[in-house]
Amino acid sequence: MHSKKVLASVICSLLMSSNAVLAKDIKQGGTLVVPIINTGFVENFNPYTSNGLFEGVMYEPLMVFNNMTGKTEYRLAKSAEYSTDLKTITVKLRDGLEWSDGKPLTAKDVAFSFLMTKDAPAFDGKAIWTSGNLASVTATDATTVVFKLNTADSTFIWGLPAYHILPEHIWSKVAVKDLPTFTNPNPVGSGPMTVVSYLKPQQMELCRNKNYYLPNRPYIDCITYRSYNDNSQVQPALMKGEIDWGSNFIADVENTFVAADPANNHFWYPANDAIHLYVNTKAAPFDNLDVRKALSMALDRQEIVDVAAYGYPTANFNAGGIAELYGPYISKAVTAKYKDLTTYAPEKAKQLLDSAGYKDTDGDGFREMAGKNIEFDINVVNGWTDWIQVVQMVTEYYEEVGIKANIKTVDWSVYDSALKDGEYKMSINWSKVATNPIEAYQTYFLTSQIGKSWHAGHGVHSPKIDALINSFGLTNNLEKQQAILDELQEFTAEKMPFIPLFSNATWFQYSTAKLVGWPTKENPYVQPVWYDGGKRNLIINNLHLK
Repeated sequence: MHSKKVLASVICSLLMSSNAVLAKDIKQGGTLVVPIINTGFVENFNPYTSNGLFEGVMYEPLMVFNNMTGKTEYRLAKSAEYSTDLKTITVKLRDGLEWSDGKPLTAKDVAFSFLMTKDAPAFDGKAIWTSGNLASVTATDATTVVFKLNTADSTFIWGLPAYHILPEHIWSKVAVKDLPTFTNPNPVGSGPMTVVSYLKPQQMELCRNKNYYLPNRPYIDCITYRSYNDNSQVQPALMKGEIDWGSNFIADVENTFVAADPANNHFWYPANDAIHLYVNTKAAPFDNLDVRKALSMALDRQEIVDVAAYGYPTANFNAGGIAELYGPYISKAVTAKYKDLTTYAPEKAKQLLDSAGYKDTDGDGFREMAGKNIEFDINVVNGWTDWIQVVQMVTEYYEEVGIKANIKTVDWSVYDSALKDGEYKMSINWSKVATNPIEAYQTYFLTSQIGKSWHAGHGVHSPKIDALINSFGLTNNLEKQQAILDELQEFTAEKMPFIPLFSNATWFQYSTAKLVGWPTKENPYVQPVWYDGGKRNLIINNLHLK
């Protein structure tokens, strides 16, 4: 049986993105400075427990599925092929790969890295083992890794970049029970920046890997991370030219950032993830579908976008679970059928709440049942100023229909665990940004994602929907795949496990005062997302001195 490249129906790309420039035109050197919103840096270089700080920087992915271009950007791998029955994936590595300590990086390291996540389920982020579909991972020679699947799955390959390729000669010495707490001192990696120049609580610098596999890359010498408490601290730092790359909401960016240095200060906000209000359907009053519908109809989405988010996102009137990022996949029929659910209609919302038995019987302006008010918190991360403004407006709209909702600002760790464990009443959160929207539905509804995905704690799951989602990978026929997506959109609109708000903007501010090579609207070689390790990797490899 001959193999053929399907790679999830995307086109294989050249070595680098289309914006690569000739080496003779490149001026090397310089330091990229980026802001990180956290409480400070600690000596933890474990890529699975360091909040994504080192993905695509210290650790190179096998490949990057570039949703902006539709191409597959090969990195450590030089090819990946599916068998015709979609049950075997053969990955070929580049020749002559090395770790930053000079030791060979081979297929054995890759196989070890995936097998390690079987022993450490906390690292199995895409559930390749816990779902039961991955039968084996084998290094058949120094540059070949073979993944055997129990059942056909044309989407399986999309999850491979989520697993970090780690040096077996170091990580094999760590006991399985110690993997989740291993801090990986003296890290050895394969990415463009592997040397820890210094680490302080508020600042860390990583410098170039002399054994990096791409000749003369990266062009820049180092990346400096600076710690900030929240968006409000990032904005003045950008305005002063203290940082080069911003990935957070900036209020009135044209006047507060661009105007400070129009020649060098720029922003580009392409479409990003769908932002929803996730509700816990296992708890009253959200176990009542009419209440969920009413809470959706009580919101003026366009006003929220215009006032709380300065008009940068796009209001989402699609109840099917996806938004502008996945525009070509949105079912027009589903959007039209459930249009009422996303149309601002406070009087209809009040009628639904009345029919659900929630009425204001004591005259205090808020609805109750059996003498108990409907009152709940909406979780949002402390310091996320744009979303705090959004949630503030949401509570005001809910008050207009007699619902008492409160903003609850929490630390990331609390927010993260509450979403994964389903221990929340309502929480604002995003949706999956991926090669295809089926991955968003996987994180929404697959029962295997409960406790792992931020998006699966709402309580709406079923074996039937698991089967429908999993059937997507049994084919690579585009019409059949779209029919599955249409059915999932219908299910989402019917059940309403979350309330759509808007299609978020990709927050991307950048300075050309010292570095150029950024993706732009005119040269959109990658979605400019710092928080995605693969996309970050492509940008780092294209930046160079002005």
